Amino acid sequence: MGKKEKYGNYLCKVGYLDIRQKIEMPRKRTLNNGEIQTIPGKVDLFVYHGKHKLQGPFTSSKDAINKAENMISDGIKYERYNKS
Repeated sequence: MGKKEKYGNYLCKVGYLDIRQKIEMPRKRTLNNGEIQTIPGKVDLFVYHGKHKLQGPFTSSKDAINKAENMISDGIKYERYNKS
């Protein structure tokens, strides 16, 4: 498992925080009675500081970027022992 599968695709950087998105594609499966069921896909966005997830999931990139900007103005960082 690589960084892309574990954390998602890199989208942008806001200060020292990264915005990453995990994309799940829609897929089809067959049921026992032979019907084909379509499972919808989804997109989740998260705010990371290095390898540590701070916020998320978000549904739009604007929400994630606004939250990251608010976190930077508040001075929130990942601290190993305080886990803010």
